[in-house]
Amino acid sequence: MATAYASAQFPAAGGSFIGRAAERARLTGLLTEAAGSAAATVFVGGEAGVGKSRLLEEFAAEARSAGRTVLRGACINLGTGAVPYAPLIDALRRIVRALGEQRVRELGGPSYAELSRLVSDFTGVAPLGESTAQLRVFGAVLRMLDHFGAHAPTVLIFEDLHWADPSTLDLVSYLARAQTDERILLVHSYRSNDLDRRHPLRTLLAEPDFIRRIHRLELARFTRAELERFLTASTGDPVDRSLLDRYYELSDGNAFFAEELVVSGVLTDPASTRLPNSLSEIMLSRVELLDDAAADVLRVAAVAGRRVSHRLLAAVCDLPDQQLIKALRQCVAQHVLTIDAADDTYVFRHALLREAVYQELLPGERVGLHRALATALTADPGFSLAEDLTAAAELAHHWYEARALPEALTAAVHAGEMAVRVHAFREAEQQYQRVLSLWSRVDDPQRRTGQPRWRVLAAAADTARWGGRVEQALELIRAAIAEVDRAAARDAGELLERLGNYLWEAGEYGESQQTYRAAARALAEQPPSAVSARVLAAVAMAEVREGRYAEGAREGAHAVELARAVPARAEEGRALNTLGMALTMLDQPSDGMAKVREALRIAEEVDHLEDLFRAYGNLAVALEHVGRLTDSVQVALDGLKVARARGLEQARGAGVLANNAAATLVLLGRWDEAAAVLDDVLRARPLRGTLYPRLTLAEIRLAQGSFDTAADLLAGVQLVDRPTTDPRFVGPLYACLAELALWRGDLTGAAEAVRAGLAVLEGQANLLELTRMYAVGLRAAADECELLRTQPERDPVRLSAVVAYAERLAGQAAVPVDSLDLPQADQAGVSQVRVWRDLCLAELARARGTADPDAWAVVARGWSMLGRSYPAGYAYWREAETALAAGDLTRAGSAARSAWQSTEPLPAGPLRTEIEAMARRARVTLDPELPEPAADTAGPAARPFGLTARELEVLCLLCLGRTNREIATELFITERTAGVHVSNLLKKMAANNRSAAASMAHRLRLCSDRESG
Repeated sequence: MATAYASAQFPAAGGSFIGRAAERARLTGLLTEAAGSAAATVFVGGEAGVGKSRLLEEFAAEARSAGRTVLRGACINLGTGAVPYAPLIDALRRIVRALGEQRVRELGGPSYAELSRLVSDFTGVAPLGESTAQLRVFGAVLRMLDHFGAHAPTVLIFEDLHWADPSTLDLVSYLARAQTDERILLVHSYRSNDLDRRHPLRTLLAEPDFIRRIHRLELARFTRAELERFLTASTGDPVDRSLLDRYYELSDGNAFFAEELVVSGVLTDPASTRLPNSLSEIMLSRVELLDDAAADVLRVAAVAGRRVSHRLLAAVCDLPDQQLIKALRQCVAQHVLTIDAADDTYVFRHALLREAVYQELLPGERVGLHRALATALTADPGFSLAEDLTAAAELAHHWYEARALPEALTAAVHAGEMAVRVHAFREAEQQYQRVLSLWSRVDDPQRRTGQPRWRVLAAAADTARWGGRVEQALELIRAAIAEVDRAAARDAGELLERLGNYLWEAGEYGESQQTYRAAARALAEQPPSAVSARVLAAVAMAEVREGRYAEGAREGAHAVELARAVPARAEEGRALNTLGMALTMLDQPSDGMAKVREALRIAEEVDHLEDLFRAYGNLAVALEHVGRLTDSVQVALDGLKVARARGLEQARGAGVLANNAAATLVLLGRWDEAAAVLDDVLRARPLRGTLYPRLTLAEIRLAQGSFDTAADLLAGVQLVDRPTTDPRFVGPLYACLAELALWRGDLTGAAEAVRAGLAVLEGQANLLELTRMYAVGLRAAADECELLRTQPERDPVRLSAVVAYAERLAGQAAVPVDSLDLPQADQAGVSQVRVWRDLCLAELARARGTADPDAWAVVARGWSMLGRSYPAGYAYWREAETALAAGDLTRAGSAARSAWQSTEPLPAGPLRTEIEAMARRARVTLDPELPEPAADTAGPAARPFGLTARELEVLCLLCLGRTNREIATELFITERTAGVHVSNLLKKMAANNRSAAASMAHRLRLCSDRESG
């Protein structure tokens, strides 16, 4: 009897359809061919719950929306009492319900009348009698489908053919062979795992003449990535990686099984260890068909694991060889075990089946089988199928479940060490947690393990850290520090250095720096060692992160000398990494990057993971700092590949590399790529540990015009108490806040953000971020000056004050980069600073009212040479605006087109809106191949934001400072109507208030003619 699986209406979740893109496209393509009179038959196979029904539901909906006719019916599982032509009856009844009988008679033609007796419940006609010849039915169905196809391409879907009655299978065979030029697509689904060798559908699908007439699609289970998307859509929240592993392990990627696990909540409830009844009953229904011997063998296999060798079963099962083989043959025949020909092992068809059998064991039965397996594996490790790593974990598991605690403790320590050796950190963490749980339950655990408890705690902390669980790592390392002998200063210093690393990875930057210095104090009286060299390098990096590059370079050089004197190769690489980064930020990139590259080589040589990721990350930062953006992205992505290859994509180091790559992709204008990288980084990670990627994503959303999303991201970053003083974080944060305020027309907010940023940055050595902040401040000042000059009641005192402020900023930004004593090869290191300085001068001239198109052209060329298309577009736009104001229409048009072309690959909504508005005022086309626009610009195209003509009039009066009452009087409307117009235009312009709307209108010169009048 077929297993009664519930119908799986997946893999959709939350309205989205996960996966199956290729299969869906194949069905759509065949339907397109059928529309051209190329009839076809498709069989869609797959195990229960894999998503066949959902695929066909989506395909049917798509076909209907395209004007196709769809008939869809399903077979019924009634055992021996099958209903003849059940899916045909179901399909006809459904379409009668949907379209009405009269319409179906019109579409189906005369043959429908012959078949209508099959749907007697709806027609009132007596049911089809036994005397009706089968071929008459077949012919009528084919003619009816042909008639349907004459009106529109038609799809006939029969689902669950594994339950089909013989008449239905004969009909399916006839239709597949008889089709010629009908506009029909036949689609049939079946459970491939429910077809034994004697099933009639399997026989039909094996006929050579039938096979060549059909197309077959076999639906695979979800990949891990697809299952993650499915679970995220089902629950509405990102799924923790360790929980995702458990879902994937148990469901095997089957959508129905995964959904049942989600609904039951058994995996998220620590107190629950049993599968939901719905799944247990499904799985055990097959086991009930086994005899006693086969069931006993299956129980041993379930305790052994998902996969088991014949030798191990023979060693543990109390059966003669022939009886064991007979029992195993029965398990295979009933589809509970399969044979893996690659290594001649027995494998449970589903992980959930193994889990269900295991949970049915009695407690004493379970303990006894675990002990028998542990004893057998200890006597002959060759019984295990696994490599040393998994074999050690397997043995530790069996001893633990057998309640043999001393043996379990020893085996768990060995398994943890083996896992660390091959960088299987999640598995190692599980083993060390088991060791800690057993520590107080075993006599003299330190003698048995050969190490004190604090070392186990430290090892557990490091495995948690590399598994992406930094908070757990912090808890464990602090527990280790509390237990270490304070007299052992070297051990204390080593643990404090680790604590500093974990704190930094958790986003506790200030506490991290303090902890590094505490580690240095703990080692102050100790002789030179590898630990002291590593701590000194950590202190040096703390200085670099706080923007004190000279101090970092000095301490880094000392750390290099100490590491070489010890000698300590890995620590030498760490120190070179820090020194190289400090020198690069001091604008000595040739020497600096050479040292970082050497550090990378050393990290690869000694296979030190932490130093490897640091070197990749710092080299990417150094390359970005000197303007080698493409190289920077490639280095960061190379580091990410290493992380993924080692299964460490959740580690903090991988997150840093991802953010470095994304930040540089933003500079290159490859925003979509950057956002895709960041979305993966941010998934299921805490706020404090993702400040940098959140800030980078905020910059992207800001430039795209998603102001609310950018504001939410920035607000989240600002909620974190004492995040960091790193200028590479502080500078972009306050620049982003200021630019957001500028685009929203909030000049006061922009000025406040600039002042706050400068208060943090001034006095630091990062010229790049400092000069960028000056440029943003000057842009805000210039915008305010232009606004003040256009107001009807000018405020000369305020205007003079803002100009003076702009001049002070420009003076501070005048960094004498040309006089820096650098090798020629290092001149690229200050190229970005030069362009930012040129931008400051151009903004200063705008603030003074003496804007110069030549100055903006210099800035635009500078950014273009650096591959920075977005800021180049901004500079070209300003050049065009300035040329237009000077009456140079030719230059304005040329610069506008350059601005448009520079930003064309980017979804830079706000900037491109500004460029379009300027082009309309200049009456130039942005596409050089199109004719210039007509002089009339009064139509809707001249009104951005979708403003109506009346809303534009209201906006212009609002720019003149009119109240709602004054606007109403001037336009002869009611005050209430004026208020409605103001609310509507604020919403369309995404402006927070009237001042913001007026500022935007001024920038776009929407009301320039009216203002001058």
